[in-house]
Amino acid sequence: MSEKYSVEGHKSRTAIDDDNTELFLLTDVSRTLEEAVAKARECFGKDGQLGLAVIYKENPQGDRQGLKFIFKDSEGKLEEADLYWGNWECRES
Repeated sequence: MSEKYSVEGHKSRTAIDDDNTELFLLTDVSRTLEEAVAKARECFGKDGQLGLAVIYKENPQGDRQGLKFIFKDSEGKLEEADLYWGNWECRES
């Protein structure tokens, strides 16, 4: 089994201490980073609450590493930025 990519979406924070921002985790994972980016961009058009999408690479052991995030800028345009998390960040159980 090879690596795959998933997208996690978050709504915009309404307060500085608002930690409940996750909206969705796409279950139909992508085989490439480009496919995951396209799915994330598509979600912004479908869900007005979406403020941030994080793209993860998952290895066969279930570890996830954040690679990229996509967000709307102050003018409403989508921006992308690379994440530089050096280690596998979390393991889903």
